[in-house]
Amino acid sequence: MKQQGVPILALLATTLLVAEPVVADSSVVVAAQETRVSVAPRSARLRLVNLPTIEFGLRAAIRCSGTAASLTLSISDTFRTFDAEQLDGQRAVETTLKVPPRQLALAASRQFCISDDDNSVNELLVPGFVTAQASLRCEKDGASTMHFASAPLQLRLACERPPADNSQDSSVDSSPDESSPDDM
Repeated sequence: MKQQGVPILALLATTLLVAEPVVADSSVVVAAQETRVSVAPRSARLRLVNLPTIEFGLRAAIRCSGTAASLTLSISDTFRTFDAEQLDGQRAVETTLKVPPRQLALAASRQFCISDDDNSVNELLVPGFVTAQASLRCEKDGASTMHFASAPLQLRLACERPPADNSQDSSVDSSPDESSPDDM
């Protein structure tokens, strides 16, 4: 079963149209496309898949009734904060967060990416593996308000197997000095 990714802009637009903000004068919505990462095959005796640093692309749509003072996007302990100057006149912000493996849980699967087992699964979709959070601080008339959003992120693990060893040539070796029946 092949899964198709939804373009991030369409996902964000759908989220804005479907989910009416609780406060009508300001809101924040965070979205991300499915993230794909390659992992090396593991021994059959190991049940956990070691993950590399993973880059998640995030987009946040923001709307304040006053001025956007700051926006923080985070995954686990990795975050990026945009200040009022960076947000001035912006309705959306995009960024990439590189999350190191020590901040992520290890993925467990008995059938995924096992070395010396060509029948093991080469792709694994892990929905809701981590969550992206957004916090938006708005200011108006000397008062600050905070708005929060979160979104579960999908991770697709792809097994990166080494190329098959084709050192043994299965074709019949014929030297140019020999004639074949077709040459006659």
